[in-house]
Amino acid sequence: MAKSKAEKAAERALDTARVAVGEAEKAVRKLDKKTKREAEDLADRLAAAAKDAKKAVRRAKATADDARASATSVAEHVAVPASHTGIPTFRELRDRAKARGIQGYSRMNKAQLLHALGEG
Repeated sequence: MAKSKAEKAAERALDTARVAVGEAEKAVRKLDKKTKREAEDLADRLAAAAKDAKKAVRRAKATADDARASATSVAEHVAVPASHTGIPTFRELRDRAKARGIQGYSRMNKAQLLHALGEG
């Protein structure tokens, strides 16, 4: 039996569609490979960033520990303030003189304040 023109045209269109579908499938596979490579690259970059972040955290902790140790060492070697030695400070003496109503306390030095308060 002879095929009609319409059947031949339909077969040609079907062949063209098959070729187009094959090309589309190739393109999808190519894009999938490209996307897969990009995803792997991003995963590698993320892993490297996480590794760097962990290093930064360790360094920051070490720096903080060193700073604490240094601060403790400095605090141990700093002179004790006068108020902790039993000797009142100038400001404390002025406050006491003011509270007792001693006249001229604002012009007195520390020795004069001690004498006026009867402590020196």
